[in-house]
Amino acid sequence: MAARFGSPEQADFPHGQHPTADPLVATIATRAGVLVMPEQEREVALGRIRAFFVSRPETARGKFTLPMLTGVPRGRRL
Repeated sequence: MAARFGSPEQADFPHGQHPTADPLVATIATRAGVLVMPEQEREVALGRIRAFFVSRPETARGKFTLPMLTGVPRGRRL
């Protein structure tokens, strides 16, 4: 007999990370869309992202809070 599930529920858990601009740019560099770019295009894009972070008062002074939200779905068994 197959298990049946009711309507899914979701719980959201807000939290944050506290990076500086360079580790965040390094993380962005690992994303698939960036990894498949031609090397020169990738370096230009990452340079623009890094320049954006250092130009913003929120992110230019070292560590900042990067807001995150983890959503956890749960199916309830009938």
